[in-house]
Amino acid sequence: MFDLTTRTVTWRFLLAVLLVFAGAAHGAERDVPTRAGDSVPVQTYPADGDRLLLWLPSEFGASPRQPATARALAALGIEVWIPDLHGAWFLPPGRYSLLGIDPTSIADLIDAAVRRTGKRVFLMAPGRTAALALTGIRAWQAEAEQPGAVGGALLLHPNLYRRTPQGGESGEYLPITQATTAPVYVFQPDQSAAYWRVGELVATLEAGGAAVFLHRLAGVGDGFNIRPDARPGEETMTGRLPAMIRRALDLLAGVTTDAVAPLTADTLAAPEREQRTELLRPYAEPKPAPALQLADLDGREHDLAALDGQVVLVNFWATWCPPCVEEIPSLQRLFERLGPRGLTVLAVAVGETAPQVRGFLEQRLQHTAVSFPVLLDPEGASFKAWQAYAFPTTLILDRRQRIRYAVFGAFAWDGDEVVATLQQLLAEPP
Repeated sequence: MFDLTTRTVTWRFLLAVLLVFAGAAHGAERDVPTRAGDSVPVQTYPADGDRLLLWLPSEFGASPRQPATARALAALGIEVWIPDLHGAWFLPPGRYSLLGIDPTSIADLIDAAVRRTGKRVFLMAPGRTAALALTGIRAWQAEAEQPGAVGGALLLHPNLYRRTPQGGESGEYLPITQATTAPVYVFQPDQSAAYWRVGELVATLEAGGAAVFLHRLAGVGDGFNIRPDARPGEETMTGRLPAMIRRALDLLAGVTTDAVAPLTADTLAAPEREQRTELLRPYAEPKPAPALQLADLDGREHDLAALDGQVVLVNFWATWCPPCVEEIPSLQRLFERLGPRGLTVLAVAVGETAPQVRGFLEQRLQHTAVSFPVLLDPEGASFKAWQAYAFPTTLILDRRQRIRYAVFGAFAWDGDEVVATLQQLLAEPP
């Protein structure tokens, strides 16, 4: 693994920005046919260089912030193609919108880019679309006449799990993660649940033979370059992205791709739909909770073992996570309602310091006084030990300190169904 950090924007990138603001040419649209008979609209940004970036959209569709980045890349000599995958198959944007796309269609886009331009092609994809990019490359390699024509993949905050694990479960990577031999460059924001497990992802990719470059991005979250609600720091990082991409392509271009193994149907397996629910998900077989020993905002140590005999709700969250913040008032109302009956709430803030968390609670939650303990997990050690993979993740322990329920995503914790479930746990004998 090659570990990288951001660098100062070069004078060439500043020139590119000036060209953008001076009215650099807008992308042109072309249609690319697939072997299945479909036609994919592609927005193209031509350039004089010998590299082409095939930029797959997120599952939530194209962003109006993408063209500026594409034009800046073109000014740096990197041609950009942005296919409209949602428009080609009439897919409404959403979390699972791209799961049904055949990877051979991505292989057809790669082939068209190689044949029509003669340039070396690299794929870029965010989030869950990363799996589609890697399977598309793998499908193309199986039939490639010019194996070196694809230089690798740039993945922004990739999600390569079969599905988001329920809290306390081990994550399972898609087969393509270990079947990838093309070099991979990972841009990983640090304000992301995936940041705490990116080392596992790199190790899994490398186990399959891929050369992996890891670039940590400080102070930004997933989708920082395409989200409409980007913060000023994320806007700044987006402006630096074209120069970082050019450097990433330079590194990928210097890697020789190993021979690929025979293609199998399992290799091209797509992620599974997450089973999101408004109710708590029970464990079929309750399992003992890991140890939890953390300090609170005032430096006092808290030990889960000392809470034996109580029902405990452990909530992993972060101040930069909007859903986490939204559910805190309902957690407080739940604690006020069921705390006298033996419910304890432990809110574990991951990756942040006491001043950061305290300042956040005072500024953002002025109308909610949090009376349950807020613990600090600055290095994410407990987040990983409890096998949490998303923010927020909440696990509920019975009086014997066994995990009985787990859920990821924000909840209305004072809802009738949730309260009824917790009352049943509270009614069980110690």
